[in-house]
Amino acid sequence: MHRARLSTLPWPQLAVLALGLALLALACAIDPAGSDEPVPPQQWNARRGPVVPHDNFPRDCTLCHEGSDWHSIRDSFVFDHAQETGVALLGAHARAECLRCHNDRGPVGVYAARGCQGCHEDVHRARLGSDCSACHDELSWRPEEQIARHNQTRFPLVGAHAGAECSRCHPGAAAANFEGTSTLCLDCHASDLARATDPDHAAQGWTADCQRCHISTTWDGAGFNHASFPLTGQHAQTACNQCHTTADFNDAPTQCVGCHQSDYDRADDPPHAAAGFSTDCQLCHNTSAFSPANFAHTRFPLTGAHTRVDCASCHAGGVYRGLPQNCSACHLDDYQSTPAPSHAALGYPTSCEQCHTTVGWTRASFDHAGVLRGCVQCHQADYDSTNNPPHAASGFPTTCQRCHGTDTWSGATFNHARFPIDSGAHARLDCVQCHTSPGNFRAFSCTSCHEHNQRDTDNDHDEVGGYVYTSSACFQCHPNGRR
Repeated sequence: MHRARLSTLPWPQLAVLALGLALLALACAIDPAGSDEPVPPQQWNARRGPVVPHDNFPRDCTLCHEGSDWHSIRDSFVFDHAQETGVALLGAHARAECLRCHNDRGPVGVYAARGCQGCHEDVHRARLGSDCSACHDELSWRPEEQIARHNQTRFPLVGAHAGAECSRCHPGAAAANFEGTSTLCLDCHASDLARATDPDHAAQGWTADCQRCHISTTWDGAGFNHASFPLTGQHAQTACNQCHTTADFNDAPTQCVGCHQSDYDRADDPPHAAAGFSTDCQLCHNTSAFSPANFAHTRFPLTGAHTRVDCASCHAGGVYRGLPQNCSACHLDDYQSTPAPSHAALGYPTSCEQCHTTVGWTRASFDHAGVLRGCVQCHQADYDSTNNPPHAASGFPTTCQRCHGTDTWSGATFNHARFPIDSGAHARLDCVQCHTSPGNFRAFSCTSCHEHNQRDTDNDHDEVGGYVYTSSACFQCHPNGRR
């Protein structure tokens, strides 16, 4: 190393250089042939050339050497590179020989300022940028996590691509040249395209966009995106040539009957063709299997016991169109043969759903809310024969519920809501004590019990304006029976 260059080095760097040069003799003695075996940082591989002169090293040789020879280095010699220089040596740099950086090329600081390229040749010819740490670290030159970094490019590596050798797509990889690689499938897979004969890709014009059918995991099990006709159920397991019967894969039918006409023609339970069934198979069938079929009975929803009835029970003779939807069309015999109560004899309507459900005929439940007929429609004879009091002779209304309940006829209670005179002491009186006119319960008498002569009553009311000695006048002033 030139003296002028050494004179520019600061003391910490001189100390490191001194250590390396002081051990150089030992390095040469240990490795006189200059082998490629690694040596400690303080020593030197003789194949790297002669040692650097000590001309400007500190004059105190004992800083590094000890003993009577130049090959022995002090055991206590320790140089803290990070503390003394401010630069920490990490990874492979910590194992490198000091003289690899501290040599006669010039001040080490000049090269350190250039970053990695100050010491390491850019084999990529500046085509991948100057940030070596994007791919390399200080442990080794071997790139790490390249698949993850590759995913940031326009061609992420997935499936088999992630396991392929770089040189398969980058022919210049051995020379660290990764430029100009195509991202088109055909540029790498032209030979695969030429071998694809089942079906014949070239004949079909399938020479681009391999990803429409293939994935990067494997060529086998290609899966075309059947967006126009989604493959579900059995369709997903059917060979392509079952539907694509010609060389042109664009002319396959998309209607069920296009492939299943023979199935439609053979179906005899029920006979589809004879019954005029629609050829829109998905109305009853799905892609899992032809049976069991499930027709959507939207015009006549099947519930309860109807769901367990065979189609032929209603569609007799293979007739599936124009059938009546009223209950009696199928259940007229049940209607006529019902004895308890006798539906036909009593004139019950044939709208069975008013009392019955599709679960079963028994436990019928008639909704009386819609019955508008009054009690007398059923109880006219009871009304006519009642003589205590005589309802008909007394002109009682036929709205039986005003006095009677549905539990029993006895113990009838008239609601004197309009005539609250039945409260208090009057509540214990028998009806005929007030209603003294036999058969006429509209008439009542107050004077038959109170003030039995008009003279005394007149004297009691001589100051009451409009007073009249009649029962109706009494009730007008004493509606509750109080004075």
